[in-house]
Amino acid sequence: MFNEGTCERCGTCLSQCPFLQLPIEKAKEEISRMIETKTSAEIIRNCAGCSYCNTICPTQSNPAELRKEIKLRKNRKEGVGSLLLISEEAPLNLMSIGLELETGEKMENLKKYTNPPKNKSMFYIGCSLSYIYTDLVKTKLLESLPLVGGMKYCCGGYVHSLFGEEEAKIKGEKLLEEFNELGVEKLISFCPGCDLMIRGVYPKIIEEYNIESQSIIEYLVEKYHKGELEFTNKIGQRITFHDPCPWRGLNRKIYESPRELLEIMGAEVVEMKHIREKSLCCGAPVSFRNRELAERIANKRASEAEEAGADAIAFICTGCVFALSKNAVEKNIEAYYITELAQMAVGEQPPHRIVEVTNRAIELLGKRISQNLGLIKDKYLIKSGKIYRL
Repeated sequence: MFNEGTCERCGTCLSQCPFLQLPIEKAKEEISRMIETKTSAEIIRNCAGCSYCNTICPTQSNPAELRKEIKLRKNRKEGVGSLLLISEEAPLNLMSIGLELETGEKMENLKKYTNPPKNKSMFYIGCSLSYIYTDLVKTKLLESLPLVGGMKYCCGGYVHSLFGEEEAKIKGEKLLEEFNELGVEKLISFCPGCDLMIRGVYPKIIEEYNIESQSIIEYLVEKYHKGELEFTNKIGQRITFHDPCPWRGLNRKIYESPRELLEIMGAEVVEMKHIREKSLCCGAPVSFRNRELAERIANKRASEAEEAGADAIAFICTGCVFALSKNAVEKNIEAYYITELAQMAVGEQPPHRIVEVTNRAIELLGKRISQNLGLIKDKYLIKSGKIYRL
């Protein structure tokens, strides 16, 4: 929760925010306005919700929670566009658009992901790997366990960020029921947003939530140390890792696993200026509201990788891949989802089409938006777990 009692209204959170960068006097005025009115045009348009402000607040007052309250108030009153609703009930969203590319293969795989066999442990591939970056699951590294995914099993991160804890609890309880029916005791995730929900949010708001969770990075490191995985083809590159924003809500030790994995695989790890809990956001969260700002932030992050002397940048978040990969490649820095590097290290040759897929998805997204302007303008609410059109 935001701690108004400890907040000194100094404006640091808004003046040092990579997105807002308000002059200090304006920042002081704006934080006071936010506290007193629970409104802010600056926040509505330009805040990415990345929680970077929490890491720089001198009084640790959690200003990100104040921002969240402002956004939730607006969303509950005015609704949100369907693109952000990762649900089969939404008429048009990012995943349904992604499904339009290579549809036949994706539909066939979705039958498996949404109807997995019962098992205690599963690879929780999430939505993006089910609908957009589907190449990433084509590896023998994932042959040992069932894969579960699709919008049916969406983690509910969009519910939590758009409409708050009460609605997230409903989503989480339904998800828990599904997993209990499948006998799931452990989920190995591929998305930091999923990480945050299944190990950071749901255990706090659902008393009976008891599913163990682990990121795919931690899983691979663990398999290596157990002698169950050998990286025979060393990755002889200078690689930097882009720490995703959702990890700020988890235990800090999670930041060590990607660096350990890269070193195990033979890479030389180089660091950008902003890392771990003070990593810069990729810019994706504001791309629909302020494209120019999103592009500036993405380019700034790619420039940090360039300044670090990186040959490549490794991601664990497909949203970051979507926002940053093009900028990296333009600076002659290769962009990899980190499991692609693991595939290379075990002797596989991944399709490595993430930039190509990103460009195709962006092109299709623009086309669908232009074709459905009326639909895009429609607003939706989530109440008691149901989606309603305003």
